[in-house]
Amino acid sequence: MCARKTYYIFVKAADDRQFCAIRQDQPIPQMIDGVQWMYVSCIDTSRDRPFGFDVDAAHEAMRHRGVYFYRRELMFRRANFLLEAA
Repeated sequence: MCARKTYYIFVKAADDRQFCAIRQDQPIPQMIDGVQWMYVSCIDTSRDRPFGFDVDAAHEAMRHRGVYFYRRELMFRRANFLLEAA
């Protein structure tokens, strides 16, 4: 089933490194209000792997909590500029 591999991704308004993912075939929790958490994109885990997103952890989290939280923290420094993993 395709929906099991597809997740809606939301970013926390107060912390742009904090994300949550909700499987497409699951209800969106009330905490996702468009103010504190904002929609970013939809990913298909069979082809998309955003940095910090762990497919196995997402699957487990969805089974137990209905939502998967993750952070993107890795930063690379090179010469006089900063590259953030995307």
